[in-house]
Amino acid sequence: MLKELSSYIYGIAYDCIELGAAVLNIEIDEEPANDLLTIVISNNINWQTAYNPSHKPSAVIPLLRQVCDLCGGRLTVKNLASGSKLTSIMQYNHADKPPMGSVPCLIQDLILSNPNIGISYTHRYDGREYRLSTQQITSMFDGVPLNTPIVASWLKEHIGEGLTQIMQEKVLK
Repeated sequence: MLKELSSYIYGIAYDCIELGAAVLNIEIDEEPANDLLTIVISNNINWQTAYNPSHKPSAVIPLLRQVCDLCGGRLTVKNLASGSKLTSIMQYNHADKPPMGSVPCLIQDLILSNPNIGISYTHRYDGREYRLSTQQITSMFDGVPLNTPIVASWLKEHIGEGLTQIMQEKVLK
């Protein structure tokens, strides 16, 4: 098992990218009052039919399924006409639920190391929402490549501030 949920998200996102995804959407919905955590990762490829002989799929999805089962939840993977969608649901306050980990670093790393992929990230906490997309960043920086130091610095700070605002507490950057 991995120590942080952000590691599971990163592993699944990496698999999507390695299989040729050009679009990647990550949604995290934290509802402590309802004892519910939902993570949705969707993309524009069909996981069942996508094949890349040089990519050996990781064991992240089965491991995340174990975590969901252990934490009173479930994991589903649906292949749609427009791509694939993984939904992970678990009890938010379950004693065995791993900590979230550094989401700002996760999103920053995905964007910086994959500047040609359309990545969107939505994080909800108790009904408050933070959104970020590579399309938004490209527009803000007027076409400056996403994998430059100025964008890297801005990303980490912006995501950390956005999460701090919705969670109303300091978030590790």
